[in-house]
Amino acid sequence: MKIKTIISALIILLFTSIQAQASQLPKEVKDYLISQKKVPSIRFDSVVIYNDSVIYLPIYPARLQEVESLKIEKTYPANQSMDKLPDMVLFNNNFALIKLVRTPDGNLTVKNIPELPSQIKTGMLPQDLMVPHGLVLPENYAGILGDVQIPLIGSAKTTAFVTGRKTAPLPGGKRVADTKKYNVPAQLKNQLFFVNNYQTEYLQIFSSTVSEPLYSLKTSGVMKDIKPVMGGKYLLIATNKQKNIDVVDVENEYIVKNIDLTAFPSEITVDEAGKKAYVASVEDESLSIIDLEKMSVTEKIQLAGSPQRLALSQDGKMLAYSDIKTSNIYILDLEHEYENKLITNYPNVTKIILKNNVMYLIARTKPALRVVYYDLLQDIKVTKSSKAKKLAEELSREEKSNADNIGDTLVTEYDNEEDDDMESAIMYATSIKDIKIGAKPVDMLDKNDNIYVLSAGENTVYTYNTSTETVKSEKLPMDGFSKSITPVPNSNLAVVTNMSDFKYAVYDLEKDKALQAYPISEHINMITILERRDGQ
Repeated sequence: MKIKTIISALIILLFTSIQAQASQLPKEVKDYLISQKKVPSIRFDSVVIYNDSVIYLPIYPARLQEVESLKIEKTYPANQSMDKLPDMVLFNNNFALIKLVRTPDGNLTVKNIPELPSQIKTGMLPQDLMVPHGLVLPENYAGILGDVQIPLIGSAKTTAFVTGRKTAPLPGGKRVADTKKYNVPAQLKNQLFFVNNYQTEYLQIFSSTVSEPLYSLKTSGVMKDIKPVMGGKYLLIATNKQKNIDVVDVENEYIVKNIDLTAFPSEITVDEAGKKAYVASVEDESLSIIDLEKMSVTEKIQLAGSPQRLALSQDGKMLAYSDIKTSNIYILDLEHEYENKLITNYPNVTKIILKNNVMYLIARTKPALRVVYYDLLQDIKVTKSSKAKKLAEELSREEKSNADNIGDTLVTEYDNEEDDDMESAIMYATSIKDIKIGAKPVDMLDKNDNIYVLSAGENTVYTYNTSTETVKSEKLPMDGFSKSITPVPNSNLAVVTNMSDFKYAVYDLEKDKALQAYPISEHINMITILERRDGQ
């Protein structure tokens, strides 16, 4: 059975307001910059970024001149190519770029260029510009602001913006001084923890080496999910109060944009390679697709039920989810007409992993890792076939006596024979087996050939090797109720959090060994780990 309902392109969202649209760098300018020896990344608001210290603001002219061949008309200093990264670049189509610079006291501004070209004076900054924290402009740039709120040097507002970023209170939050430092493993020393406890609108940011937060950031509501995107430059945050996604600029430490969804978000998953984010909404049983380069919604898809526990396949082509109402587990084909395919049924799912055409499931109520083999190409036609009935009976019996079935294959393979009883499509699972692990499995992590399962009932990490199908276990050095196991970027470590103990544990994924637990002043229900960027 195909379920396909695409709410096309969110036109009402895209054209509600001119200022709400993401800026688009003129194609000829984008092509020119990409053709140069030093190739920048181009942000969704048209900001041109060569690295963390070389960033250009785009200036849109009052009239964009049509030209046969784009070239640089003027630079400051004069006669420089883009390879030299000049402070100002004016192209022959009137489009311009102005480079940000830091003052001796660390504030951001631009060079006060003598005889500023008229194309710039009469131009305009993109009105959806993500303004860097602490930016101030010379007064002769006043005409380019439009509705963008940037203070001018010498204005009464300047003081509030140019206070040192390392000590200034953030809007809605506060900084505290570092306290005692802990000797964490080397791979963890350069990490930041973004922490929330499901009870507050504040996101707490910790250094991995201290137990008190460095600062906090007020979001639009109690957080439901947080996901880093674009190499950790931004965070996408779903809250319980608004029908949008908050976009947080990690380096500048503030919310820079809200992405409208038209429904309350419940969960986010990210395809970093494909530069897409998928946002589920239980409210209207939908999935919104966000283009991360434009930071805007491109499509909205109707799902077969109320989605939770999103999981992307390794190649980003399939997305699995559980229906809260029925406990059915579906796979959404992201490449072929967004077809929802029912794989199996499994109540109380806490995590799903898709790996090499195999689905791994855990449920807090079952001491097992369920391994589901499936075939999306098989021609299944039926609920009332004898084989479908047998599957339902086996699953029901397993619910009643889970311990007796651990390690056994519970479902035999389907075949494609015609059956007079077949009426409508059912499960695409071909076989299922359970691997015995500890009580209350709450989270999983996939790395290399291993599936790591966190058992909250035993505070133990179970490692299932998908090649050898063997299981190992390692006790964690902390009490309370474990909540999540999260990989540390660019390392072989993971952080295991706890909901009731003011600690987190460090786990070596390569050696399958719990290293040590460290104190932290917050109960951690949700954590995102990112490497420190320059200036943080």
